[in-house]
Amino acid sequence: MTDTLPLRARLACGVCNLTRRALRLLGRGGTNLPGQLALRVCPTLPALLARGVRIIAVSGTNGKTTACRMIAAVLDAAGIPYFANRSGANLRAGVTAELASNIRRGRPVKRVAVLECDEAALRTLSGQLKPEVLVYTNVFRDQLDRYGEVTHTLSELETAAKAAPRATLCLNADDSLLASLSLSCPNPLRFYGVGVPVPHASSGRSDAPNCIRCGHRYEYEYTTYAHLGGFYCPDCGWRRPTPSVEVTQISALGLDGSDVTLRIGADTAPLRVPLGAVYNIYNALAAVSALDAFGIDAQTIRAGVHAAPGFGRMEHFPIGRGVTMILVKNPAGFTQVLDYLAGFGEDFDLMCCLNDNAQDGRDISWIWDVPLEKLAEGGVRFREVYVSGTRGEEMLLRLKHAGVPLPALHLVKDGEAFLRGVAADARPLVIVPTYTAMMRLRPVLAHRTGMREFWE
Repeated sequence: MTDTLPLRARLACGVCNLTRRALRLLGRGGTNLPGQLALRVCPTLPALLARGVRIIAVSGTNGKTTACRMIAAVLDAAGIPYFANRSGANLRAGVTAELASNIRRGRPVKRVAVLECDEAALRTLSGQLKPEVLVYTNVFRDQLDRYGEVTHTLSELETAAKAAPRATLCLNADDSLLASLSLSCPNPLRFYGVGVPVPHASSGRSDAPNCIRCGHRYEYEYTTYAHLGGFYCPDCGWRRPTPSVEVTQISALGLDGSDVTLRIGADTAPLRVPLGAVYNIYNALAAVSALDAFGIDAQTIRAGVHAAPGFGRMEHFPIGRGVTMILVKNPAGFTQVLDYLAGFGEDFDLMCCLNDNAQDGRDISWIWDVPLEKLAEGGVRFREVYVSGTRGEEMLLRLKHAGVPLPALHLVKDGEAFLRGVAADARPLVIVPTYTAMMRLRPVLAHRTGMREFWE
């Protein structure tokens, strides 16, 4: 950006930043309202603020926040100044607010941005931001009342990529839906994926059982989870593309991380993925692919891919024997959480918090596609299950039908009060909330432990 911003854009940034500062002084996040006010003053603000900034944009159903945290960790290690929407405010207003916070005296302070973008919002944002790198994590059935079926989400992501044709598009090769974008998008392409079977993989319900080209049912050389893996169509020949960033061996899957062998181009070496569960291997791969496309060398990437979990995403709180919070929002993610819980080596209590607010999705029928029967099959060492949220009764019913013994089920009317009362000698507690439930419960835990606010 060689010239300063137009007067209207500078005024919009001033309104945005003053509002944000005031809200945070009041203990509020200030993530969306400031951006909404700024856009009213200057509707073209995102395009103006993105000029001269190298942007890595991350989108997809699951994993956006964690992948962004990993990208940011490597940029920190490389000594590259950047800004990011760490709060997870990924709609147009939230992204605008983050862009505005980078402006001083009409000019950008930092010239690199890592921006998480909602799949639907990216449709309009992409052409305005003109990202240098666009990385897509996966496409799963999620918030049917908002996104519709997976093909609609895929269409939104396709439109976004075509709106920024110069952006290098990093795609999950193991996701047959995302991989198909290589057939229609004009962007430079990079693929990433897991090239080996995952030990004890639990596939769950497939959101893409049939070939997107001819409709024939896919077959798999191996699976990782959900519909991800080495897919191929025996009818038309469409199959998993060959990735440039790939996990070639999984040595260990643990609660606190995984040991893998990672290939970046021709460079192959061990890597410690700092967070547990298979989906965090994919999050690391998405981050590595984006950084590789951005021009960061393989050695710096390997040394820097370590990040504290995003707020509410496998976040640990030192209360009693330990409290862990794991955000869930769709069947694919919840299924992976159940696999993760099966690896606990000691008894623990479980708290499921189900809300149906706009940010969660009004349709909660998805809980019936989660294989909660695993809790009753003896492979998960839970002792008590506490249920709360605006739709806590429905979650209780689902758990009852899954075979969880009634004496172990407890309906909690006030989840915040429950967490304030967790005793020092209690068993480890795992909280599995939907988004707005997480946003209500996390401050209680953060206050008790002196942890940072979610936007920090």
